[in-house]
Amino acid sequence: MSSPVPSWTIDALATTDPGAAHRWLESSFPGYRPEESNSHRGFSFRSRRVRIGSGSLARLRYSLSADNNVLLSDVLVVVQPDDGAMKVSLGRHEDAVLPESPVLLPAHQPVSVLWADTVADFVALPSADVERVAVETTGLEDAGLRFTGFRPMSPELGRRWSDTVRRVVDVLVGGPPGGAAPLVATAMTQRLARAVLETFPSTTLASHRRLPPDHATPAVARRAIEHIEANAHRGMTLTEIADSAGISARGLQACFLRHLDTTPTAYAERVRMARAHRDLLDSDPGAPEGVPTIAARWGFADQNHFAAAYRDAYGRLPEATLRG
Repeated sequence: MSSPVPSWTIDALATTDPGAAHRWLESSFPGYRPEESNSHRGFSFRSRRVRIGSGSLARLRYSLSADNNVLLSDVLVVVQPDDGAMKVSLGRHEDAVLPESPVLLPAHQPVSVLWADTVADFVALPSADVERVAVETTGLEDAGLRFTGFRPMSPELGRRWSDTVRRVVDVLVGGPPGGAAPLVATAMTQRLARAVLETFPSTTLASHRRLPPDHATPAVARRAIEHIEANAHRGMTLTEIADSAGISARGLQACFLRHLDTTPTAYAERVRMARAHRDLLDSDPGAPEGVPTIAARWGFADQNHFAAAYRDAYGRLPEATLRG
């Protein structure tokens, strides 16, 4: 099964027309229906959004008061206000949201949101991506994931979420464009999905645990390796690699540890590092394409991590290889 190739684009909107603002909100967050509670006089709306695959990161300013019942269909949204007033109700829980405190609007669960003259950051992620990452990281199959609260489980986790979002935005907005987009976008989407699961309280996945099967043989590992080698140029999920080998994600983890003393994710990173090494060797030192572009093409968004991992693998820094 092939995954769609994610990429990112950046768009912005500044308007004094509430209708244009509401169309933007409804297209960005399916299931959201804004209902103003004050005059349109002096209305202003500003947004800057980075689309990443089927998700997005946005910064909004909305000058009206709005009291809405939200039922997001296929995405979950994390909102972090910087200014203004916001109150959120989920089930029996109701709370005012303080500036710089993230709050979760889960998919498929009715949420009441009140905001007034608010400046906030929004992260929207497909709920299917979050559920898939939950399955891959717990070993549970056929996930029935449900979030039970809209606040972080601790202040420290809330701060960690904010740091993660800032790093993702820095990578997407400040990184090299073009061919780097698909692999980096995949990595950033999965990083955000993991961060949601680590930050907000949820139910135990309602399903059964599939133990690593006995047929996790070397042949299974070879099939997975062939798939990784053939698709290293694009984003792959652990579930996709496991499907190509005919085994569960948890079973593939056990298979790689048993036969290769590594994980599928670490093996895929090693393959991508080898491709980056090849490109560094083949590149003209005077060409405009430098180390950051080559690293990002193969999914290495963090230049410090790439340099350290490259030196561990090849005994020198990537800049030295590029210079010949």
